[in-house]
Amino acid sequence: MPAAKDTRSDARALRGSDTARALRDALRAQATATVVFHSAVAARLGITVTDLSALNMLSMAGPLTPGQLADRLGITRGGAVTTVVDRLEKAGYVRRSRDAEDRRRVRVELVAVRAEVAVAPLFGAIGQSIPDDEETLTTLLAFVETLNAALERGTERAAGRG
Repeated sequence: MPAAKDTRSDARALRGSDTARALRDALRAQATATVVFHSAVAARLGITVTDLSALNMLSMAGPLTPGQLADRLGITRGGAVTTVVDRLEKAGYVRRSRDAEDRRRVRVELVAVRAEVAVAPLFGAIGQSIPDDEETLTTLLAFVETLNAALERGTERAAGRG
């Protein structure tokens, strides 16, 4: 009967492999390319990168209070998030609405038509690069979810909260 495989030592060996180093380098290049791409998209739309991140957050999460949006973006509640929402509202990308359950609370919601017309086409080429076979998609999804969780932990530590 074959001996049980030590997956921890396999993982350590992989971290030091040429492929692992190449992957780390490719991820670093991808992170930089993403920042540059988001800067170019934001400039094209006449907004800031933080504004673009807010649009992305609202498209994923749905309507949020300004405080929730600030927390998710890692900016201060109050002045900073108000400025972001003001700019996006003036540009027609979001609207403020009263919360149906608590009329004192304001929610920020994406103006979907505006986002689809102005923003979505700029991301089209990226969507086309996603493979279409389920096995590859499943592997990539697991990797990206693990990476995102590590980024969240790293963000918490970098911000002094973890």
